[in-house]
Amino acid sequence: MRSIQVLISVLIFFLPLTASGLEITLHPMAEVSTDFVLLSDIATFSETSPFTKALGSKRISSTPQIGKKITIQRSILQKKLTREFNIKTNLLWKGPATTIISRKGTQITPDAMLISINNFLKNSQGSLPKAEYSFTPRELPLPFEIRTGNLEIKVIPSDPDIIGSSRFTLLYLVNGKIAKNISIRGKLVAMAPVAVLTRGVKRGSILHPDMLKMEPRDLSTLRTPCTDLRRVLGKILTKRLRNGSILDLSMVEFPPVIHKGDLVKMILKHNGLTLTASGMSYMNGKQDQIIKVKNIRSNKSVFCKVSSPGIVEVQI
Repeated sequence: MRSIQVLISVLIFFLPLTASGLEITLHPMAEVSTDFVLLSDIATFSETSPFTKALGSKRISSTPQIGKKITIQRSILQKKLTREFNIKTNLLWKGPATTIISRKGTQITPDAMLISINNFLKNSQGSLPKAEYSFTPRELPLPFEIRTGNLEIKVIPSDPDIIGSSRFTLLYLVNGKIAKNISIRGKLVAMAPVAVLTRGVKRGSILHPDMLKMEPRDLSTLRTPCTDLRRVLGKILTKRLRNGSILDLSMVEFPPVIHKGDLVKMILKHNGLTLTASGMSYMNGKQDQIIKVKNIRSNKSVFCKVSSPGIVEVQI
């Protein structure tokens, strides 16, 4: 008798669920981050089973654009599930008559954009003159949102040499595709010590330590400043300069590091390959000067850039 009473109690407990079927409760609002809205994004089920797991994975709509919203009506959703997915199970719908859906995005703030530019400058310092680099935007850009995903940020300076750039373009790639690009104009400053005249010096004078001192200047406003006094001391000044003038390397006469008739090592770098050959200089050459060199093996003449004493780089 006791067993029968327990069985009846269990049947009574489960009877309402069997009679009413599966309950689906809609949410008034939902935020999604994918390209499609799933039923599980906007609703919860009264039970967990393989059936509800499959039902929750059904795509019911495309997501709106970031910053936009769409509304899904319960009545239309009911018809869609019945018609497209041929659901026979008795479903009991609860919750609001409509659900408002928005798309989740990643917000990019003005501070985050400037951090990206400063990180780019920091990571590029290995290939830049030693200096303190800072970028000040002309005006702060407006914040924006992009879709969520694997985010990659590329920074492109307006000048390939970076110094002298007046604009930086930021490319925001999500899952390998461009989601947003924005250009920020401003002032790039590269402060570094450069050689400055301590007094007026005539053309043809030999530069001595008491004629020069190092003072911080913005490299972006200079052409080829002297950042190392050892390069110019003992050299001849080719232009008259006043006290306080910045010494440019073009104003200093440097002796040739390669002389006419010297045997030199020719280096060719192309597509990751490095080739070398022996050559003979047709002329004197100063540092970074382009000179004509004869390849001893092929007897052909090519133009090369003076790299260091006895070494030239083939220009292609």
